[in-house]
Amino acid sequence: MSGDRAQTVLDFVVGMSVFLVAVGFTFAFVPSLLEPYAVGEGATVIVAERGAARLAESSLVGAGSTATLSHACTVAFFNGTDPATADTFGCDWTANADDLHAELGVDEVRGLNLTVTRNGTVESIGSGAASAHMRAGPAPPRGESVSAASRIVAIDDPNDPEGAQTYRLTLRVW
Repeated sequence: MSGDRAQTVLDFVVGMSVFLVAVGFTFAFVPSLLEPYAVGEGATVIVAERGAARLAESSLVGAGSTATLSHACTVAFFNGTDPATADTFGCDWTANADDLHAELGVDEVRGLNLTVTRNGTVESIGSGAASAHMRAGPAPPRGESVSAASRIVAIDDPNDPEGAQTYRLTLRVW
C-alpha cells in the first residue's frame, strides 16, 4: 500500500521551501553582481578623488614637487587666463577654472565646485589686477548628496617673505 501514496504535505513544504530559498538568494545576490557597473553615489566619490588628485598633483603644479602648487599656474587658472597661454607659465592645465568640467574630463551633468581655503575661508591669490578668488563652480545644492575630496597643498608665492603657505584644496561633486 505504501507504493500507492501520492505526494504528502511534508514533501510539498520541503520542495517549496527549497524553491523559495533559491529564488530569494537569486534576487539578493544578482544585483550585487551588477553593482560595479551601475552609476550611483559611489561614482561621485571616485570623480571627486580623481579630480582633486589631478588638480593637486599635475594641473596646478609647475616644475618641482607635487605637494606645492605653482603660484603662477594657480593665479592663471583661477583668473580665467586663456588655456592656450598656459604653457608660458609652465602649467599643465588645458582649461581654466571657468571650464572645470573640461579640465577634469567630467560630463556636464555632474555639478563641480572647487575651493581653495586657508583657515576655513576662501582665499584670493595674486595681487592687483592679477588677483584671483580661488573658487570655481556653483555652490552645491542643499537637497542633493555631495561627495568631496580634499588635498592639503602649499602655494609657493615668490613675493611672500614667509615662503610657501598651506591651503586646503576641496573638490565637491554632485
